[in-house]
Amino acid sequence: MLAIVVAVCYCLQGFVVSAVRSHASNVEKHSNVSVIELSTIRPDARVLDGESLSEVSGLGHVVSVVPWMQHDLDLADEGDWPSPTVSPGSLWATTYFEPRLPKMIKGDRPVSLQDDEILLPDSVPGGSLRHLYGKTVMFGYTHINGKYQGSYRTIPLKVVGIYDNSVPDKDGENPSYVSENTMDALFDGNVQESYTFAYVQVDSGDNVPLVQKKLAAMGFGVAGAAGQQDVTGILAALMSIGRFMFPIVLVCSLVFGLFLSVIWMKQRKRSLALLRCLGYTAGQLSALALVQVVQLVVAAGIAGIILGAGFSLLLAHSVDSGDLLNLTNLDSVVFDPVLALEMLAITVAGAVIGALPLSVRIAHTQPDELMRG
Repeated sequence: MLAIVVAVCYCLQGFVVSAVRSHASNVEKHSNVSVIELSTIRPDARVLDGESLSEVSGLGHVVSVVPWMQHDLDLADEGDWPSPTVSPGSLWATTYFEPRLPKMIKGDRPVSLQDDEILLPDSVPGGSLRHLYGKTVMFGYTHINGKYQGSYRTIPLKVVGIYDNSVPDKDGENPSYVSENTMDALFDGNVQESYTFAYVQVDSGDNVPLVQKKLAAMGFGVAGAAGQQDVTGILAALMSIGRFMFPIVLVCSLVFGLFLSVIWMKQRKRSLALLRCLGYTAGQLSALALVQVVQLVVAAGIAGIILGAGFSLLLAHSVDSGDLLNLTNLDSVVFDPVLALEMLAITVAGAVIGALPLSVRIAHTQPDELMRG
């Protein structure tokens, strides 16, 4: 029973360590923690145009500034539709900004897109677009010929990834993502007079408050990019789980040590009485009893760690395949020497403390009383 408890706690604690480590290593690169959103929704917010965004790019700690743009885009060839009778509708070409991209379903998450590449949503009216992954597809868009005039044109783009669009955000239900140069081509090189949103990538999440203050002082509408609370919430949940693991092992070890001492002493009362008659001291008998308990506990702890390592592999596989807590690319903690030693130390300490009172009492009991017991 103790081995099972140690196995479960080792697995869960290892999962917590691995998950927090995974978030910590990717938080700057693959989350919105180091991203600032500029918007013109507030009436008094400064206009976002080429000139103002150039000023933002020159600020300290700012890595990049990406204006948010969208342009109509659809699948030009009906043969690429997931259903021959249902149009997938507009895929709304959107400026690609890697930290805001949801989880990838097919393909790797690109840091940037080439000018002939596109990321498509998974789910659209009529079905899924996964069958287009890796193909060069003809897309159609409206070319502005003049005021209230336009013509239908096509552009070939290679589908380098399919992302999960099950939770829509401000980009819409089915946006596709392209590079800034591709977006310029869709607009036929005509620079937009202003933008609704822009995203500012900061070199570190620690520097975000400083850059936010500077941007606010310059008159921009400033906010942290959506999603930061999600990351913080996941980490808080994981850390809460981790805080309970060691106390659970300690309590179970105390109970196990007490139970084991009762069983061991009950079976060996006559032998202990004989040893007392042969001159063994109470301290020696107590030490002998505790050594026996420690041996059994260490064996149970090692067995639990081995089982826990196996459980950790299964849990990591479930996370990657089932999107548990929205964690991806999780490295399983198969064997962590520090964690294993901590588990063994707590297990042994708890068992010794649990077994100590009875072993001391029995060791100080007179031999004739032990023989009668």
